[in-house]
Amino acid sequence: MKGRPLVLLVGALLALPSQAGSQVGAFQPAGALKAGRYLHTATRLADGRVLVVGGRGVDGTKELDSVELYQPKTNRWSDGPKLSAGRSGHTATLLPDGRVLVTGGTTHEASAEGSRFVARDSVELFDPKANQWKPGAPMAQARNWHTATLLDDGRVLVVGGAREQKSHLNTAELYDPAKDRWSAAAPLAQARCLHQAVKLTDGSVLVVGGRSNQLPLEEAGPDAGMAQRPHGAARGPTGFGAPIASAERWSPEGRWATLSEPVDPRQRHALLALPQGRAMVVGGATRTGLTNLAELWTPDAGAWLTPEHSLSMGLGSHTATALENGDVLVVGGEPPNSVDTARAQRFEAAAQRWCLAGELLSSRKQHTATVLESGRVLVVGGVSAGIPERTAERWEPRKGACEEPPGPSLEW
Repeated sequence: MKGRPLVLLVGALLALPSQAGSQVGAFQPAGALKAGRYLHTATRLADGRVLVVGGRGVDGTKELDSVELYQPKTNRWSDGPKLSAGRSGHTATLLPDGRVLVTGGTTHEASAEGSRFVARDSVELFDPKANQWKPGAPMAQARNWHTATLLDDGRVLVVGGAREQKSHLNTAELYDPAKDRWSAAAPLAQARCLHQAVKLTDGSVLVVGGRSNQLPLEEAGPDAGMAQRPHGAARGPTGFGAPIASAERWSPEGRWATLSEPVDPRQRHALLALPQGRAMVVGGATRTGLTNLAELWTPDAGAWLTPEHSLSMGLGSHTATALENGDVLVVGGEPPNSVDTARAQRFEAAAQRWCLAGELLSSRKQHTATVLESGRVLVVGGVSAGIPERTAERWEPRKGACEEPPGPSLEW
């Protein structure tokens, strides 16, 4: 058994014996997008609609500038105003005034060597009342695969990312929407992209994992080369990097603190903020494969705690969504020995167990999952069997006995 000894947690993630009965959730069709897309964003607006922005489509060398809006009341999609330029791997943040801030991302440009990725520093703001985009002040650095987190004071903290895919960043910036102005924030201790960030209940921001090419040679290891891609990667300051376990927390006073590390280094994972200042990291791609491990951060312990049971299988490029009642819904993703999965799993917080929560109509990874005002979850796009997915699905909770997901619950 790898990692630190497994411990039994009160209020963490446990799995109980399965019971016969209906699954605790189901998916229904939610229309189709005009363009199949992945690496897009989906943001619930103040009026309940969902704004889907950009991404990459069928032509893998062209980012999408198209925008689509989902209306839950009618279960229909409509076109939104286009971006000024296509982008994928960007962020979209709902601001307190109802606008949506879109930052960075990547595009393709022609070069002597052929099409290449180019990170963006550009910013656009969507006004749902006017139904239009306006340019915002650009960031100090071009970046994609970064994170953007809304702070309690209304500013947005942008962290890390990559330039040109091989130059990973430890920089952070703060955006003030009232002044349309960026300012420098303290840098991270560890450069990273493909990480996750959430705001905790005390107003601090937790950043976990990702990929970094700024690693000591002994940490990267002699075998961190082509054989491990895409999960592991080459060493060196300008290489593809490797998954990291590093965790850091930004305080409202503007300082970073390095925290204890989760057991598994990971990228393409999910991170959720939980009540009482806790957080949970779920799944992800490690240096040698995929992990099923879910780990819990508790401020009292000042450490990551490993539950006795985690997901039923390793997953990467999935979604994990906190439901209004405190449960967690994990949808789709890439499991071991398969390109994607249709499985959904629900962690019931009150009963402390994982349950099957229905099957997607189309298996997918690199999709989005957005909680609607009704408590349902809208799943949009992604990649299904290697093809960008046009469909959307709406998950709804159902009452029924818990059926434990098949497969091993412990990581060995």
